[in-house]
Amino acid sequence: MGVYALDVGCLRPIVAVVGAHGATDLAAWQWPPIYAACCFVPLPSHAVTGAFVATSIAHFAEDCGPDGSLALHSLAGFLWIAGGAQRGLELMIAYLACVHTPLHYVRCWRRRRWGALGAAALATLTALATTRHVQVVSVGHSIQRLVIAHVFTEWCVQRRRESRAGSVIS
Repeated sequence: MGVYALDVGCLRPIVAVVGAHGATDLAAWQWPPIYAACCFVPLPSHAVTGAFVATSIAHFAEDCGPDGSLALHSLAGFLWIAGGAQRGLELMIAYLACVHTPLHYVRCWRRRRWGALGAAALATLTALATTRHVQVVSVGHSIQRLVIAHVFTEWCVQRRRESRAGSVIS
């Protein structure tokens, strides 16, 4: 359940750029245990896909609020039903490319996460150089688990930042 094929075709460079934004996690000290838990804890496939969708909704709420995130995911679901998985995935890639990834990098810049931005730049160059011949990307459970781990890592980075700001103010 929940394995989707995305025909990347001319979207290949966009998919490479979007996929590489998760490399910002490598600059966060929290990432190893989070990624280990998200990637290796045994879960049934339907639970992985459910967590993938739930964390995606929560994560995009940081960009466009909870209502905007629910609307975006609902629209993607409608496109999925009406035009097939490819159309729903293309909408999400467009959102990731035009809204989420740029805002993610702005948040990293504002938080002075220079190492995170450097890791993402290196990952982007690597992804662009190594995906020239990729035609289809499988959004399987392994990729879904990586996305879940990215969302939790970013949540931990934000919570730590907020707790530090609170301790400075008090």
